[in-house]
Amino acid sequence: MKIIFFGDSATDAKRIRCSTESGRIPEEYSIEPNTYGSGYVFLTAAQLFSEKPQYYQILNRGIGGDRLPQLYARIQLDVWNEKPDVLNIWVGGNDLPRENNPNFTDLKRWGRLYRIMIEETLERLPDTKIMICEPFWPRESTRHLVKPYAEEAKKIAEEFNLPYVMLQERLLKAVEVYGPENIFYDGIHPNLVASKIIADEWIRVFKEQVIKE
Repeated sequence: MKIIFFGDSATDAKRIRCSTESGRIPEEYSIEPNTYGSGYVFLTAAQLFSEKPQYYQILNRGIGGDRLPQLYARIQLDVWNEKPDVLNIWVGGNDLPRENNPNFTDLKRWGRLYRIMIEETLERLPDTKIMICEPFWPRESTRHLVKPYAEEAKKIAEEFNLPYVMLQERLLKAVEVYGPENIFYDGIHPNLVASKIIADEWIRVFKEQVIKE
């Protein structure tokens, strides 16, 4: 089973690019590539491989800084050409209308483009199962900005009858218990604690709604 994780920096997690995908391999990285990154994709892959080591193929196609328009622009190369059995999409943090984000994606366009991306993927890959992860933004001062995007993502999942991985409630509970500095290593990106929470929730939804174990 081939699974593609498609998203921004939370998915990327400083991974090494593959030669068959969009994006360049950063020169500062080692020759031996860690294509899974160091975040939730790595932990998810480790768990799935430990259960069925020869069954799963995991591809990380996250690129840091990407907004939804960038995902749509590269979906042919990074997703459709790969013909995955499962596609996981997690995007939204870079689309928010923050003061320091002049290239944000307004909500109406974001929802319209997200639907187009889902529709075209299902047209080309009708047997591919798509999962949507809830957009999340950790900084308290601008956290309210993500709520409309999360609601829109959930609405899209319901319209297309897709599994929806809810993350915000679980991550915020961890912030309350441990403090944000122990969940997000730079105030934005998940550290190993947050990545484990994300991976656990993703695997739960995957098993209950996709492979239905």
